[in-house]
Amino acid sequence: MHQPLAVADPPLAFNLMDFQFTYRQGSLSAKCSMGHEALANWLNSEVRSNSQLISTALSALQRAKQPHFNQEIKLIGKEYSLFINADEVMVSANNLQIDDSALLEEDFHYYDEESIAFCGLEDFEQFLQSYLAFQQ
Repeated sequence: MHQPLAVADPPLAFNLMDFQFTYRQGSLSAKCSMGHEALANWLNSEVRSNSQLISTALSALQRAKQPHFNQEIKLIGKEYSLFINADEVMVSANNLQIDDSALLEEDFHYYDEESIAFCGLEDFEQFLQSYLAFQQ
C-alpha cells in the first residue's frame, strides 16, 4: 500500500529543488518548490497521459551526460515540452510561444512563473527516480 504523503529529500547540488509526491483520488501528483513548478506541471500533465516519458527522459539524460554531447533533446508534449542539453533541463509550457502583446491590455503582463523551469541534469534525474520509487 502506498503512503498518502512523501517528501523526497532535495538532491545535493547547487540549485536545490524541493518536491513531494502525493496520492489524490487514486492518482499520483507531484508538487515542486517555487521556481520549479513547471517540472511538476510537466509530470502531472504529460507523464500522467504517457508513462513512457519517464524512461524516455531518463535515457535522454544519460545521453546528455556523455562527453562532447552538444545537442538538445526535445520531448514535445501536448501542454508542456522538455528540453535537455549537456548542462540543464528546461520545461516550458507550450502556450509560452503565444505572442501575448496583442492579447493583453496596456500595463498587464502574462504570468509565466509556473510555465517555465530550469534545473540541472542530476536534479531532474533525482526527481524522476524519486517519482518512480514513490509509485512502487
